[in-house]
Amino acid sequence: MSKIYTFLIILPMMAALFFKTAAFYEFDTKQRYIKNTVDTYTHKVMITGVMTEKDKGDLLEKLNRLGTFNENHVILETGPVDSYGAISELYPYIPGDLLDRGEVFSIIVKSDEESLLSEMEDKNADGSHKLFYKAKAVCRIEKKQSVQ
Repeated sequence: MSKIYTFLIILPMMAALFFKTAAFYEFDTKQRYIKNTVDTYTHKVMITGVMTEKDKGDLLEKLNRLGTFNENHVILETGPVDSYGAISELYPYIPGDLLDRGEVFSIIVKSDEESLLSEMEDKNADGSHKLFYKAKAVCRIEKKQSVQ
């Protein structure tokens, strides 16, 4: 009788825990790679003061290796910093624009598809608790001013 309990109760529970663990590992690993990629491109803009259209295309290409991202969910923003050091209103950044030293640059990305972990965990009929891959990076431009 105890062998029957093992097959009917314990083994399915172990299998469910294994799949949840694997799904969480997959979500966590992809999330870290996405954040690292966004940080890398933000750091490049921090040093150079510009993000070209080619850089944005490369960013999308690298992100699409990890998930499904489209151009509408990659938000580039920039804005000034006020005298107290707080970030003022951010406005859309147009690739190729040269930013001045001290300005703020931000990249926000969100995947189109929900994660495998979300598909396993979300029990709501309305789907209000979906987990997407997201990352945000903000920096202040540090490039040296060109002498004119």
